[in-house]
Amino acid sequence: MPYIYGVLPPVRPLPPFEHVVPVKPHITLVKVEKPVRIEIRYRQFTATVGHILLLPSSSRPRYIALRVEPYGEFAALRSLLMASLAGELVERYSEFKPHLTVYSIRAKRPTEEDLRPAIEEASRLVGTAFEVKAIHLLDTTGGAYIPVYVIPLSQ
Repeated sequence: MPYIYGVLPPVRPLPPFEHVVPVKPHITLVKVEKPVRIEIRYRQFTATVGHILLLPSSSRPRYIALRVEPYGEFAALRSLLMASLAGELVERYSEFKPHLTVYSIRAKRPTEEDLRPAIEEASRLVGTAFEVKAIHLLDTTGGAYIPVYVIPLSQ
């Protein structure tokens, strides 16, 4: 899945740690196989960063993320994208949990101690608010998250 439609919040780069490497902070709304350009209409809104999540689960973590709110705004954006991209979507998980991904975990079976420094660093983002002004089609090849296309949101 080399492409996603998502949000690139203005979050500072995070430092690397042993077993844990930073990724370009992003909020994935939908995944697509190829770069399909679409147009949608939606308004800008303010998002807030919440508590830490280990994904896909705390027992087998591969990513460190933080929940983002408001759920309803992100769910509405996702619904619009899904309707516009019918037939192009790649879905792995049925339940949508809006989150800001910040770290990739490189250890196969990380201990709590392996993750502690990165979790503490990511926790500093809790409570941060930012304006969601655009959705980006991103090329995720090699973990670069390079913007290909931007859909500005109206004011």
